[in-house]
Amino acid sequence: MCGFVVVLNGAAAGHDPCTTIEHRGPDSSGHRDFHGADWHASLHFRRLAIVDVGPRSDQPFGDAERGFLVYNGEIYNAPEVRRTLRSRGVRFTTEGDTEVLHELLLQPDVELLLGQVDGMFAFVQVLPDGQVRYGRDRLGIKPLYVATDTAGRVAALASEIAPLRTLGLAEHVDPVAVAQGAMFLWTPPPRTGWLRVRSAPAGSVHCLRPPGYAHPRLLWQAGTTGRALDIAEAVRESVRRQVRADVPVGLLLSGGVDSTWIGVELRRAGFTGPVFSARDATSPEGLAEPFEGDAPYAERAARHLGMPLRWVDLDVDVLRQIPEMVRVMEVPFGDPAAIALMRLSRAARDEATVLLSGLGVEELFLGYERYQAVRALQRMPASGRRLLGRASAGPVPARLRERVDKLGRMCALRPRDWAWSSQAYFSGEEWARLSPKTGLDEVTAAHRDVVDPLLAEGASPLSAVAECDRRLFLPGLNLLYGDRASMRASVELRVPFLGEPVVASALAVRAEDQLRPGNGKALFRAAASDAGVPDFVTRRSKTGFSAPVRSLLRRHGRHLWPRVRQSGIFDELFDRRIADQFVSEHVSGERERGLAVFGLFCAAVWWERNAGGDGRVAEALRGYRATP
Repeated sequence: MCGFVVVLNGAAAGHDPCTTIEHRGPDSSGHRDFHGADWHASLHFRRLAIVDVGPRSDQPFGDAERGFLVYNGEIYNAPEVRRTLRSRGVRFTTEGDTEVLHELLLQPDVELLLGQVDGMFAFVQVLPDGQVRYGRDRLGIKPLYVATDTAGRVAALASEIAPLRTLGLAEHVDPVAVAQGAMFLWTPPPRTGWLRVRSAPAGSVHCLRPPGYAHPRLLWQAGTTGRALDIAEAVRESVRRQVRADVPVGLLLSGGVDSTWIGVELRRAGFTGPVFSARDATSPEGLAEPFEGDAPYAERAARHLGMPLRWVDLDVDVLRQIPEMVRVMEVPFGDPAAIALMRLSRAARDEATVLLSGLGVEELFLGYERYQAVRALQRMPASGRRLLGRASAGPVPARLRERVDKLGRMCALRPRDWAWSSQAYFSGEEWARLSPKTGLDEVTAAHRDVVDPLLAEGASPLSAVAECDRRLFLPGLNLLYGDRASMRASVELRVPFLGEPVVASALAVRAEDQLRPGNGKALFRAAASDAGVPDFVTRRSKTGFSAPVRSLLRRHGRHLWPRVRQSGIFDELFDRRIADQFVSEHVSGERERGLAVFGLFCAAVWWERNAGGDGRVAEALRGYRATP
């Protein structure tokens, strides 16, 4: 796990641009200038040593005769790939996966071999003729950003956006991305918040040729997965591969079915810890929402596994932590779950350099509630959906209001709109009032670009929504904050359920067969039970990391909002008076809008930090304290 910057045909402004991402690689650094008659590449690297930790696996890796590689991630089946390459006469000088990937990329049948790789990766390889290859793993677990100059030529590639900003390549804010961050609390890729910086496509490798480095050519596209194993067999194999490291490995345990299953497999392999779980350090009186309902389940699961827990106490007051989250996430973002993982990773760093997480199961095995809604709606005639939509406007318990509102919006829309509307925190009508300059079509285009072709090919709405989530929601939200939050603490986060064996098992099953009425990821739960996950875990409803956002905003929003509304975003992008109305509705208890208001707070801080401002909004949030 590492970080890198590659600058093409330009000076690095007299300094190492990797200084802004030292947290991604505290163990060593490297730099290599590589050039020809009409091209130049400057490769900068920071290493977090995980496998073959000595200097022989440092990067940039390679030589002037065959090219250089910078790479972030892990190839989990590197031993198997190494054997394949050795059978071809390739000689290795290290035991690391960096050399395996470098040699694989130099093979004449590189397209075939890449399809056999199980890992998370983002890389840039520069060949002796100046050709540049760059790519990411199937699901986009590891980040890679591509910055272009004003002529559309690729000028730099990097693991984070900060170095691109220091190079002057991320100057102009993308208002659509900022609007998406407020609408969904995350930014659908490839947008990043800056007009000339895009996220490299997941599941592909592209090639650029000198001297212009324009018009990327597709070299490889992730195709169908390999042979589908039984789910339990696939999970066991994936955990076996991903627990291998030359540094301490830990487990993040929530007491849910996903992380507990990892624990079961680790125990079977002789793993004894460390195991980390979160609990709330403070419970401000009167807050209606518990920060971490997982804690009792995590404690019980740890006892069942025979693994002692390391508790990480978290501050439930996430409002004052918004500025730090916005800085670390970089793109427009507003999910408070990132704050919990930031704290967990920081606390775990003294005992573990690698953490195993259950991220990714919900998207692969259809665990989110919205899949249940889509499954039900696709079976209804349009008239039935309209009736259900009208009924959803009636009285419901306050804790269900946000969910019912989303269902009502979906009922009023066509199936092509279910993917975005099931994730949005504003209706189309509300959005038109709040954001008159950035229309709904622009904000939801990424979802439609995925869903429309699938529906046209005959896919069911449920399978189209699930695929949209895998292409956008998974890399744009969960994997993004998984990478940023862990790497900020110099920790590698591994996700065994996104290993190739598990992905193959999940995608081999029709979407409609993954769940049962009222039972998301039904097949996965059944397989977990058969594998030894106890019933008190498999029968538990999904919760996940949470925070008392709604209660905190209801209590303190009236005091904080006058300062937040001063952000320039309410001059340039959003209507301040409409935002006032939405905040007032939540603070007064008239309507539940907690996460929507939280998103506006985050957007205001992001705008102030990146588009211009004096820092007063961030200062107000950092300086406030929740009081009982």
